[in-house]
Amino acid sequence: MAEFDEPGAWSRYNATQGDRPPRPLALTLLQHAGEGAGRLALDLGSGAGVESALLLEHGWRVLAVDGDPAAADLLRARLSTEQAQRLTTRTTDFADLDALPAVDVVHAAWSLPYAGVHLERLWELLLSALVPGGWLACQLFGVRATADAADVARLSTADVDRFLDRLDVVHREEQEADGTASGRPTHWHVHSVVGRRRPA
Repeated sequence: MAEFDEPGAWSRYNATQGDRPPRPLALTLLQHAGEGAGRLALDLGSGAGVESALLLEHGWRVLAVDGDPAAADLLRARLSTEQAQRLTTRTTDFADLDALPAVDVVHAAWSLPYAGVHLERLWELLLSALVPGGWLACQLFGVRATADAADVARLSTADVDRFLDRLDVVHREEQEADGTASGRPTHWHVHSVVGRRRPA
């Protein structure tokens, strides 16, 4: 059985992530999107809430979505009262996500590949929710990524190009590296992207 198919695997993983710093992709996103000033950001696959907390610190309202039932409590435990008032959480599997409000930012680090066969539909849902001029930051797995779940979406470079054709891309990086995931050998093949939604 692959790592993230095991019962409770995401909860165990998220419980180990609370003390890490924000991921570089989120910092790059904020460099472009700026201070929130009350605008709404979607953190898809919010996990331990590190990046949701970062967005809240920079004045964004945040809708944090994750399939782990413990994720919302992990996130709220790290927030001030004022920050918590600007947070909405939703616990749902990506396969069941079917409606989103209009958002000015989508942050989806290391989450979209785990949509598996639902990735195309989920991508369309995200772009439909993202307002013209809004920013999207995400990681997508390339074809040589090692699976750590049974249903992981891997995209060719041409497929990544197709996914991004409605964005003005300001940051795009393709990386490959051997490493480990929860102690297991893993080959990472990842496309990291930050882009802005073009006007309709």
